[in-house]
Amino acid sequence: MRICMFSNLFPPVVSGSATQSAALASELVRRGHQVCLITAQVNHESAEYEGVEGVEIHRLPALRLPKMGIALNFPWLSYTYTRANLRRVTSIVEQFKPDVLHLHNHMFDLSFSAVRMRKQFGIPLVVTLHTVIKHSNPIYNAILSPIDRLFLRRWVIRQSDMLIHPDVNIEQYALEAFGAFPGIIIPYGIAIQQPDEQLIETLRSQHNLQDKRVILSLGHVHEIRNRKDLVAALPDVLATHPNTVLLIVGTVATKTPALLAQELGVKHAVIFTGAVPHAHIPAYLALADLEAHWLNQDDPIKTSLGIASLEAMSMGKVVMAAANSDTYGPKLLRDGENFVLVKTGQPHALAQQIVALLDDPMRREDIGAEARATIEGHFSWDNVCAKTVALYQQLVRS
Repeated sequence: MRICMFSNLFPPVVSGSATQSAALASELVRRGHQVCLITAQVNHESAEYEGVEGVEIHRLPALRLPKMGIALNFPWLSYTYTRANLRRVTSIVEQFKPDVLHLHNHMFDLSFSAVRMRKQFGIPLVVTLHTVIKHSNPIYNAILSPIDRLFLRRWVIRQSDMLIHPDVNIEQYALEAFGAFPGIIIPYGIAIQQPDEQLIETLRSQHNLQDKRVILSLGHVHEIRNRKDLVAALPDVLATHPNTVLLIVGTVATKTPALLAQELGVKHAVIFTGAVPHAHIPAYLALADLEAHWLNQDDPIKTSLGIASLEAMSMGKVVMAAANSDTYGPKLLRDGENFVLVKTGQPHALAQQIVALLDDPMRREDIGAEARATIEGHFSWDNVCAKTVALYQQLVRS
């Protein structure tokens, strides 16, 4: 099959949906399909056109937008919807002649280009919903909600042919935001990776982690993922394990955790690395005793266990999460067996859980082994690609 993907976020952008769309494209090519991908040139050092692992990548000239509070200070916002870019997208689609269009993320402006191509060429359009549009600030939420549920619903969602939900929480969000619409759950694909031993030692030295117990926290830092509970738990953890550090890996878009660490006197035990290449994540995971981060949603039952957590599980690490244990189906995630469920807003209880795990290496090893087996059995790229291609074929036939 010939698949044309659209994604504003694509490497070298570091985000979950960027790495996921890149991996899906590469995996489809490995299985004999042809893939072109249209994205935004948010970094002018990136080539406008290149082939990577058989994927044809087209980067459109883009206006890099400033960080904005309403967008959680996300650093990779861009604008591509211009006449010149539409002409270029039309030319790409005409020449590539795709069987299917696949849009990643419905809230960025390449969604409008994808919809235009669907209308112009009559090619079925699939949309993967990677993110729930929700803000911690109620004023911003009052602005974003109607944009999502009225504007994007009409001009993006209802103009597509099928939605892909990575989990049951995204599926429920789509039902509430957009009403009944054809959709299917296809989980994220996770590849088991071997870390680079030399890079592990480089990072250990760079962050002074010799003889340290490492709580790793992967993902961008913003007000919906501000790590307050983890920082607040540190004084109790340090009382028992004074050599513990909280290593936060990701772009920092809020001062909340740093200010709290200073207030609690644990600033020395919190390390912010900033954004790192996705290829470095396995090495960071190799340094970790635990991985912990979660979204601060109104209700943890609506919170998903995301890509970063799944990648940690794939490397046999204990993941601590405030999430819906049925995110990927009943009984797939089992508290105390293949992950550890925590409650939000209870830092003392969280500290007790962390200390218990640090004190029990055999338990960490057992949970990690079950976590890795879960990833191998349910999130392999063989399974994900098979389901994705079956969906493509269904849409082409109909």
